[in-house]
Amino acid sequence: MLRAVEGVGVLVLLSVFFAYLLAPAVAGVRRRVRTGGRNRPISRAAALALLYAILLVPVALTLRFSGDAVARWVHETAPAAVDRLFSGANSQALDRAIARAPLPAGTRLVLRERVASAIRYIEREARSTLHDLIDAAPLAPWLAVAPVLAFVLLTVAPGFQRSTLRILPHGHLQWRAEEYVRDVNSALAGYVRAQTAAGVIVGVLCVAGFALLQVPSAVSLGVAAGVLELVPALGPMTAFLVAVTQAGDRLVEVIAFLGALRLVQDYVIYPRLIRHGMHLSTPAVILTIWVGAVLGGAAGVILAIPVAGFLSVSLRHWREYRDVERLVGTHQRLP
Repeated sequence: MLRAVEGVGVLVLLSVFFAYLLAPAVAGVRRRVRTGGRNRPISRAAALALLYAILLVPVALTLRFSGDAVARWVHETAPAAVDRLFSGANSQALDRAIARAPLPAGTRLVLRERVASAIRYIEREARSTLHDLIDAAPLAPWLAVAPVLAFVLLTVAPGFQRSTLRILPHGHLQWRAEEYVRDVNSALAGYVRAQTAAGVIVGVLCVAGFALLQVPSAVSLGVAAGVLELVPALGPMTAFLVAVTQAGDRLVEVIAFLGALRLVQDYVIYPRLIRHGMHLSTPAVILTIWVGAVLGGAAGVILAIPVAGFLSVSLRHWREYRDVERLVGTHQRLP
């Protein structure tokens, strides 16, 4: 039951994410495509239908020619690469490098233990990600629901929102509801902007890093890493698995580069982007992601930041509404 709820939550979040990505394109199409004698913009539904028609051909071709390759990579190539990566040969090379380092014996021992612990953590996360990908593969057709829900959100939701707000009593409650909806919308839009910016930053850094390390298909791998960054937790780990399968004799360097990139991205860049877009502090962002990982694994990480932003906005508006109502009640009781 919990897995089903998590799956529905992730699907809804992907739909919202897709809707926010499409919203600027819909506005652009409506500005440029006009009909009738009065030169009126086309409806949102027509603009979305036009965008979907444009996207249908490349998406269909991509699925047609890459579907088998992706399935083979998930079920065969990636597991074999993980087994080869953690077979012991690479850890022996690291042990020899630590043994040759000009460090005290005690420091080398601690460093070796820390490296072994890090390797075990990466192996556990890599195998967990592969397991999640294999388990989720039969559910991939459900991703087609995301564009449908995005269509509904962009066409029906604005009118539904206006109708719902009109039902509320005029005055403070209606104004507060309008502000609440606006702030929730702003928080979710900020999340989408932050996630998109994170994908662009990671993509650029990976292209540059892979090119400097002379990894084959550096540009393609970097672009894939940027796109996968849009999916928290599963995306970066999948990008890691893709990179190590292509690293060849640069395996240790690629792992070190991606490890350093993840530290900088997860603890410096991403919290700053979220803080700017959703007004959550850096410690709050890091704590939220860790709590999401502990409670829900990969799905928990994906849902953590949007849920935290929603709860933050809801709590702030509840406090403000309660304080205003208390002040009004006090004023009315005065003689």
